[in-house]
This record gives sequence, structure tokens and C-alpha cells, in this order.
Amino acid sequence: MKNLLNLIILLLVVSCTDKKNSIDKDSLTKDTTSILKEENPYMENYENKKKMRKLLDSAIINGDTLSYQEAFKDYMVSRHLQEFLYYSIKMAKIHKYGEAYFDTYYIINLNDKKNGYLSEKDNDLSLFYLLKAYELDNQTAKDKITDLFVKKNLKIPSSSSIIKENR
Repeated sequence: MKNLLNLIILLLVVSCTDKKNSIDKDSLTKDTTSILKEENPYMENYENKKKMRKLLDSAIINGDTLSYQEAFKDYMVSRHLQEFLYYSIKMAKIHKYGEAYFDTYYIINLNDKKNGYLSEKDNDLSLFYLLKAYELDNQTAKDKITDLFVKKNLKIPSSSSIIKENR
């Protein structure tokens, strides 16, 4: 009888402890989510669809580079850069914006290297965007071209030569 009583008490203690731990885990998850949003205002900016639409419309329709840069930053820091690819291509092609050409190069390489899908055609496509950024005098692209070509004593191709090769 004494053993049975001890077993019942032990089961009650264990079951009460489990409930207390699960409540703490739930509240911890909620607290962590709010802390992450507080520490990362870009996540909150990304989730504000109205603000994002306004920034992207201003960038794509009006060529507003500051709106473009702010939207890019919000997408990148909130880890949604892959979704930004469409906008970087649009901004690059419509407004011939060097930074958008470089961002397109960066996003293509980032996604394909992360997923292991970088084919030769993808590599050529990303190189085209890098060269266009370079031709538009983008400093980040110049630095990357220096690493890829100049330091290796290779001739820098033109962006149009990359497109012609792939036809």
C-alpha cells in the first residue's frame, strides 16, 4: 500500500511538472518571437505589406533608388531575398540602375549556391548581371570584377558578349 501511495504521488509530481514546462515553452516561444521582432525592425517592415507595396511601387514606377534600397534591405534582413529577385530585375531593366543589376547577380548566386542548382547557364546569367552593373559604374561590381578577372589577368568580357554566347 505504501508503495502504491508513493507511485501515485510520483506520477502527480511528474504530470504537474510536465504541464508547467509546456506552459513555459509556449510563453518562451511567444516572448522569443516578440523579442526577435523588436531586435529586427526590418522583419516588421517586411510584414507591413502596405509599406512594402508603396516602396516597391515608388522604386519600379518612379525609379526611386532610395525606396528600392530600403525595400532591398528589408527583404534581405528578414531573409526573404529570394522573393526580391523579381523587383531587382525590374528595377535594373526599366531604370538601368547599376545597384539593381548587382543585386540580381547577388540573389541568383546566393540562391543557386545555397540550393546547389548553379548550372552553367545560370552562372552566365548571373555574370551578365554582374557585368551590366560593372558597365554602369557600380562600385561593388567593380570590386567583384577585379577579383574575378583583373587579379587573374583575364580579359573582362562585355555583358552583350555573354548574351551572344548563350543564343
